This record gives sequence, C-alpha cells and structure tokens, in this order.
Amino acid sequence: MRMKRFAVLMLIAATAAHAKFAAFAQPKPAGDAKEGRTFALEACTGCHIVAPEQPFKPIYVGEVHPPDFKDVANKPGVTAESLIRYIDTLPAIPKDSLMANADLTAEQTRNVVAYILSLRDKQPSPTR
Repeated sequence: MRMKRFAVLMLIAATAAHAKFAAFAQPKPAGDAKEGRTFALEACTGCHIVAPEQPFKPIYVGEVHPPDFKDVANKPGVTAESLIRYIDTLPAIPKDSLMANADLTAEQTRNVVAYILSLRDKQPSPTR
C-alpha cells in the first residue's frame, strides 16, 4: 500500500514539474508595436531616431551615434529574442558609449521590440 501511494505521489510530482518546465519552454508572447512606439517616443528619442516624425532630434555626445530603430530592425540576424536579451542584459553604467540599462518592465521591453521589428523593410516576395 505504501509503495502504491509513493508511486502515485511521484507521478503527481513529476506531472507538476513537467507542467512548470513546459511553461518556461513557451515562447514569450509578442508585444504590442503600437504601445511600443508610444513608449519609445517618450523614452528613447533622447538618443535614438525612433520614428521620422519624432518631436525632436536625438542629442549626440561624441562621435558614436546610437543606431536608428529602423537600422536595428534591418540588421541581419536580429530577432525578438536577441533584442530582448540585449535590452535585458545592458549594464546600469555603460562602458565604451554603450546604452545604459533603462530598467524596463518585461512588457515594455516586448512592446518596444515589437515596434522595432515592425520597422523592418518589407522584402519583395520571390517571383516564380
């Protein structure tokens, strides 16, 4: 009887553990590009060109200029995951003119990334 009860408890524990790890395996939900644009126009225009019609030009100090969001979007190999990882791992005090950590929430990061990726140039479909 004890072995049967132990086996049932182990099965329940294994099922619960599998469910917990399966949740981590799910892709992060896509952000809201419209919300990301609104946020970026308020928070990122001091250094980046977020949109051509932004209210003012970025203030550049030094020779290195932060990339325009459209340039980031069109950089080869850029994915939502790579941008999220980059933004989330920025240092609080930047070195070598790199961007400082803006301490965004996960939702703000996903939204800004969704907006950046919405700026990708549309590739013409191959003709057959």
